[in-house]
Amino acid sequence: MAQNGLFPVTYTRHQHRYWRRFTSFEFAADRAECAVVMPEILQIAAAFPIVFKTSERGIEPLALLSLPPHTRTPFVSQDGRWLAAYIPSALRCHPFRAEGVSPQSLKQIRQFVLCVDETSELVTSNPDDQAFFDESGRLSPELQEVQIFLQARQSAIETTAHLCQTLDALGLFEPIEQHAGVDLPPGALGIAPLRLQRLSQPEKVILVDSGAFQLIHAHQISLTHCAWLTRAQQQLAQQVFPEKYTENSDISGFLYAVANAQNDVFFRTNEV
Repeated sequence: MAQNGLFPVTYTRHQHRYWRRFTSFEFAADRAECAVVMPEILQIAAAFPIVFKTSERGIEPLALLSLPPHTRTPFVSQDGRWLAAYIPSALRCHPFRAEGVSPQSLKQIRQFVLCVDETSELVTSNPDDQAFFDESGRLSPELQEVQIFLQARQSAIETTAHLCQTLDALGLFEPIEQHAGVDLPPGALGIAPLRLQRLSQPEKVILVDSGAFQLIHAHQISLTHCAWLTRAQQQLAQQVFPEKYTENSDISGFLYAVANAQNDVFFRTNEV
């Protein structure tokens, strides 16, 4: 089965195939948002607006990369460098993803399948690139690292979903169309301030003990980025870009400075 070029990594299909690590974030240049997870929520809140949306997994937090949608994000330079101070975990393992497999019974642990986007041009037939499998038929060490990272992120997705279920059960979500005069994407949800003020003491204890208060605060603080993100995109739309990105060629000299330490790191296998 394939979804938008996404195929499970199998020995039968990929034993003679190879892959390359991405060297450009151009694949994310037109993305308006990406799902985020609790272990990275503070770093996300420091760089991007966070809203909630309903997906096939339920309600989940999203980092907004573009306002309005369908416009290029200012976080990707014209030569494909990531310019924000933090790289969301959802973007670090392109072209690989972990897809959940529904258990056959309630007693079974949810499993995940490593998948690869074969339309990414990073899947090749060139032996000079990284192999999918070693000579014994096991995933290559490099791909095992990717798998471990993605499995950890899938676990974090489930934890984050549980926290969102807690917020939803307490009636804390409400539609949010604007913040500080900035239009937000259709379907965006935010934390209802009046409901938050009226929480009972036992409800507050639930939020504190579960860690959901951190998610609430991250969302609230992060919305201050909306005005900046809109202004940045307006300025980008008015500019003519050089062929190569330099520190002074974008609106994002500041972004360039804070992102320098991030630009050479694409795979982080020890943390989400």
